Amino acid sequence: MTLGFRLWALGLVLALGWSAAARGQEPPKTTVWDRVYTEEQAKRGEAVYAKSCAACHGDALIGGNAPPLKGDEFAFLWGDKPIGELFERMKTLMPPESPDSLPNETYRDLVAFVMKANRYPSGDKELPADQALLSTIFITAKP
Repeated sequence: MTLGFRLWALGLVLALGWSAAARGQEPPKTTVWDRVYTEEQAKRGEAVYAKSCAACHGDALIGGNAPPLKGDEFAFLWGDKPIGELFERMKTLMPPESPDSLPNETYRDLVAFVMKANRYPSGDKELPADQALLSTIFITAKP
């Protein structure tokens, strides 16, 4: 690509972004309603949850010795926040006796299980294990 074309393309992108901002519109964001995890991920996460998380968060994910991971309280605490924050919280604090002791892919699978437990729809693409990418996906109420 020539430098002129690159500058033209950059100008177009900036103009489109400015145009949306000028109209008071935000670019569309990815949400948990966009089918961002797979059933297979959630199933793997469920197995890890039963082994490493259920003792504190309860078999039904509704709390006990730790905050609930599904239901109205979960929705209140995590509404309009990116999945990346949930991923990072799990990774840096869980399990309490050895935080950050699981692979990123395992924490990602746990997030997928929590999404399934909250009845967000599954799809055909797995959640990424990268926290930066997860931070672009938001937990929201029904669209």
